[in-house]
Amino acid sequence: MLELRIAGRSFGKPVLGEVFATIERGDRICLLGPSGIGKTTLLNAIAGLDKALPPGSIIRRDTLRVGYLFQEHRLLPWRTLHANLKLVGASDEQADSVLGQVGLAGYGHYLPDQLSLGMARRAALARCLAVKPDLLLLDEPFASLDPVMAGELKTLIAGIMDASASMAMICVTHDGRDAETLANRLWYLDGKPAQLQWDDAVGEPSLISDLLGKLRDVEGVDLV
Repeated sequence: MLELRIAGRSFGKPVLGEVFATIERGDRICLLGPSGIGKTTLLNAIAGLDKALPPGSIIRRDTLRVGYLFQEHRLLPWRTLHANLKLVGASDEQADSVLGQVGLAGYGHYLPDQLSLGMARRAALARCLAVKPDLLLLDEPFASLDPVMAGELKTLIAGIMDASASMAMICVTHDGRDAETLANRLWYLDGKPAQLQWDDAVGEPSLISDLLGKLRDVEGVDLV
């Protein structure tokens, strides 16, 4: 489906080293690693937003439809949710459908600033779904949400992935419980410059706790 052949990426100093990986249809990848290590940089590269990468770094990217849920919702604040969705090609009927899919039926006439943070993030997810993505990219989708809203959004995303068996997903997160709910494969990014230190299917029960232990050691924080 998609092949990464990134030889490296620097912004004045090296951020990413060599990153070689293949993403297949149905992969549900949770990407973990220390803060500031380059997870968003890698996600931007996969999305095709990093124009400085040489040709051939992301193989078959141009053949895929990609939905990208950023940390900020990035909805146009002066347009209604319906209007935001129509900007990515959704018809009125399709806009109603994807809003209903994310639990926002009847909110099409609302402006983004009239929504709570959790609702705005679901509206941004609806925009991702409106492009009928082959690959869904999620950059810390549960950050800044209270536990209830985060749990609802996590359950929603898991349900969407279950209903779309051929869709692939890469979700940047720091929380192992996200991986337990969402992932069938784990990536762990670390090093200077950062490389994939772990790329494996979720199989052994100890896998997630091992990675979280490494995060605790690197960051010095108490992660769940």
